[in-house]
Parts: sequence; C-alpha cells; structure tokens
Amino acid sequence: MNVRRKPTMEDVAKASGVSYSTVERVLNGRGGVAREKESRVLEWARKLKMDRALDEVSVRWLRIAILTQQPSSPYYVALRQGFELAQKSFETHRVVCHLTFFDDLEPKSLAAVINRASQKADAMIVVAYEHSVVVDAISRVARKIPVVTLASDLPDTGRLAYVGIDNRCAGRTAGELMGRFIGRDGGQVIVIAGLRTYLGHEEREAAFRSVMRRKFPACDVVATVESREDEKSTERLTRDAFKKYPDLRGIYNLSVGDEGIARALKALKREHSTVLIGHELTEISRALLIDGVMDAVLDQSPFVEAVRAVEAILGHYNRGTPSGLPLQTPMSIYLQENLPPAS
Repeated sequence: MNVRRKPTMEDVAKASGVSYSTVERVLNGRGGVAREKESRVLEWARKLKMDRALDEVSVRWLRIAILTQQPSSPYYVALRQGFELAQKSFETHRVVCHLTFFDDLEPKSLAAVINRASQKADAMIVVAYEHSVVVDAISRVARKIPVVTLASDLPDTGRLAYVGIDNRCAGRTAGELMGRFIGRDGGQVIVIAGLRTYLGHEEREAAFRSVMRRKFPACDVVATVESREDEKSTERLTRDAFKKYPDLRGIYNLSVGDEGIARALKALKREHSTVLIGHELTEISRALLIDGVMDAVLDQSPFVEAVRAVEAILGHYNRGTPSGLPLQTPMSIYLQENLPPAS
C-alpha cells in the first residue's frame, strides 16, 4: 500500500531555492531572513501543503509605518480607530502598526516624515497629496518596501495599491444630487476643497463640475476655495462666499469643516435655503442631516479602509487568508431619511 510522503523542510528548501537553515528560520519564526526569501519560502510551503498552520506561522514581525494627518477631524479619528482594530485583528500574523502624524502639510515637512518613518519599516501606508517633493519621497520608499496609498491615490509613485473610494464617482454623485436638489431654476454653487493637490479632492471637484455643466446647465459653479484641511476656516470661507455671491444656492464641501459651514449658514439665515452636500458620516454631519442643514453625506467608511490597507500589505507578504474584499471601498449616500442607528 503506497502512502504519500509528507513534504519536509528539505522539499521546501529545494523548491524555493534556499538553504534548509533558511526554511527552518522562516517556519520557526527565528528571523534574520530577507523579505523576498521569506515570502518565497512561505509560498512554497503552502504549495507543497506542509502539515502546519502556515497562516499562523511565527515569522518575524512586520513593521507597518502609517502616515496620516493629526486625528483632529472625524475622518482621521475613524482612520486611527480602524488601524487600532487592524492591529488587534491581525496580531496572529505578527504585525505592528505604527502611526505617525504629519507635523504640518508643507511638502518638505511631509517628505522628511516619510523618509524618517521608512527607515525601520517593512511597509508603509500613507495619506498624502500630490506634490513633486512628496511624490519623489514616496517613490524612493516604494523602491525598497511596499507602499499603499489611502483615501487619495498617488499612481506615479510605484505604490503597491490604492485603497479608497472612486473619487470621480463621488464627485459625479455629488453633482447629480446638487443639481436635483437645487432644481430646474438653477443657481450659483461653490466648492470647498481641503487641498486641491490631493488627487482625490481634484478628482471629486472635476467630476462634480463635469456633471453640473453637462446635466444641469442652469447651475453655475462659480468658485472653488480651499480650507487647507483646517476645519475652523470653513465658516470664514462660507461668509466670504455669500458676500461675493449673495444669491448662492449650493455648497459642495469635499473635505472637513461641515460644522463651520453650518454656523455661517445659520448666522446668515440661509441654512434651509442653501443645499449643502459633504463627505463622511460623523456625529456632526448626522446632527446636521437631522436638523435639515445638510442635504446629503457621502461616506467612505475610513474604518474599513484602514483594515483593507493592512490586508493589502499582508497579502504582499503572503500572510493570512485574503478576505476577497475589493481595494476600492464602497461609498454610501446618506440622507435625513436613511440614517443608520447611531453607534
């Protein structure tokens, strides 16, 4: 009776083209093996169906550097919580998520933080805008370790993957909603961006303008202003907009600061005659929807984005079982009448 021989470490070593000692170090989690060899050993151990829990094999710890803005706005707070969940969820795969926050948003400052954080990292997840200095810094890092861009893509950096919503689709959706809410008579509309150098913000704005121009010609997008991701500035920007455009009918806020816009609208007695569309379902935007100050919120689930970004890194290193979820995260549209229960 023929009994099939179980594969051994010698078999894995021969198949993956490394020494027995290298295989032993990888499968017993003793470290000291280059990333490329480690991935090759694990790949062949799985192909040969070694009789061990390879998804939980005690390999060396992966250090993931996560770079975002300070968690002062609700989006970045939710993102941080998502990474905290990912750290706990993937602990058996020996992952360390190390969050670093940008001190400010100047290009040279971002590049310095990116370079510094990459020195002791095995991978990087970054939320950054498109500027030659920033793109160059991330491109250098991407040549050494896998980089995942989050929320706003940087496609020319050699990054491993982009995780986030389709920002063009988000902009088109906002345009469709704005045009329908304002109605046949049309009117003037402004866009409040965070930083137009964020590719995601640029894509949202361009798609929004395209839909308004093509489908709702009576609506005139008269200006785009920047909050520079400063929540406190949106109240001033809104007041200034009404001074310049007294007949303003709509505001598309594609970044932070819904509360500041709402304060200005209430002070001007325009909260129920101005269509306000924004992003991210938070306690603030939920309350504004209930009060009828906001008309629609496009949500991209930053919590989910954080977890998917870490999964993309794990997939690169052949750790864990892929969830099968798409890297392009779904977008939800919330109105006053379809709000989910408050958490």
